[in-house]
Amino acid sequence: MLGENLFLDILVFIVAFLYWYVTGHYLPAVLGSIFMLLFLYSDELYFVSLIMGLITLLSIVFFIFYNQPSEEVAISHVGVTALFMIVIFFKSKSIFNAE
Repeated sequence: MLGENLFLDILVFIVAFLYWYVTGHYLPAVLGSIFMLLFLYSDELYFVSLIMGLITLLSIVFFIFYNQPSEEVAISHVGVTALFMIVIFFKSKSIFNAE
């Protein structure tokens, strides 16, 4: 379990910075990093971590709807956004799978 959680933590950081690099939106990347760091800090903060994960997902959805990219970069934006949302989902799911 420890290896899986460490892998997901590293994956959240990598995908958060990839999201920031591709889209230029720093707020969801920062929120995703804080989400991961909260869970790393203490296992007892799992509910706060889940709320932070939800806020991260909502900020991603906000940027999808209100900052439409141009047609030439839309595919990369959608791809990295979907990847970031999937990673946040798996990290949130792993919080409850911990023993």
